[in-house]
Amino acid sequence: MTTQAFHITSWIPRFIRFLAVERRSAPNTRAAYERDILQFNAFLARRHNVAEPEIEHLNRESIRGYLAQCKNNGLTPRSIARKLAALRAFCRFLIREDVIQKNPTLNIASPKLDKRLPDYLTTAEVKALLQLPDIETLEGLRDFVILVMFYATGMRVSEVANLKLENLRFDQSVFRITGKGNKIRLAPMGEDLRKHLQKYLKRRQDEEKLALEFNDYIFVKNRKEPFTREQIAALVRQYIKRVANVEKAHPHALRHTFATHLLNEGADIMSVKELLGHASLNTTQIYTHVSAEHLKKIYKSAHPRAKKK
Repeated sequence: MTTQAFHITSWIPRFIRFLAVERRSAPNTRAAYERDILQFNAFLARRHNVAEPEIEHLNRESIRGYLAQCKNNGLTPRSIARKLAALRAFCRFLIREDVIQKNPTLNIASPKLDKRLPDYLTTAEVKALLQLPDIETLEGLRDFVILVMFYATGMRVSEVANLKLENLRFDQSVFRITGKGNKIRLAPMGEDLRKHLQKYLKRRQDEEKLALEFNDYIFVKNRKEPFTREQIAALVRQYIKRVANVEKAHPHALRHTFATHLLNEGADIMSVKELLGHASLNTTQIYTHVSAEHLKKIYKSAHPRAKKK
């Protein structure tokens, strides 16, 4: 190996390419892992007073020191767990490439995470939310369709931002969605959503004179410039803050709402798993806890034997 090959920084781009090409990881995952590993590399540079930390600096002691510093800096257990996950994946890659022989992250425990139930909106809050946009204007109609799409399909914010005309199947009333790991799934398009989406696309074409090309993004601003995921998230956040607690003011709360309301109305968990595009049933099962809490509240408020005397 060249001298440069022993520098950690020379292996980071290769790791990110590996995630993209072989693991087919989502762009957001790759960006987060790259950011975490670069932060760890900067920690090593300060720790050893060097410009370019070497592979030998990547060891159990340095990883534990980095995680301790993260904790002292006030990072949440969830953020620290993600950074450790990035380092674990990076070390597995280095073993695969015969750069290191032993994985220094082995037996380093992840911080315990609180089992926090996901935020979701009540039926009344959803109703109030969907009444906010002025659908008589093109911008209001667009915002309405975005909000309905989150609630009616359970899409992730990146999936909504990346949605193109080629993903629409109006004849079948479904969306063809590319989710995490480039996995393809179909999401049903309800009648109300289909009607307003067609109306929005028609008005956008008429008022902005856009050519509806096959690969056009559905949600655009400034003529043909598509929304970024951050811009869509900010838009949704501003609307939700007007009808619900600030803790619920994020697009993922509508995804949580989609799943929770389905289960509360009797949908089976395997169907919800497929609609959400989860790889594992364990990820979906948190919504059964939400549904159980909902049932407990109904029981306590309605059953005569549940009421305190």
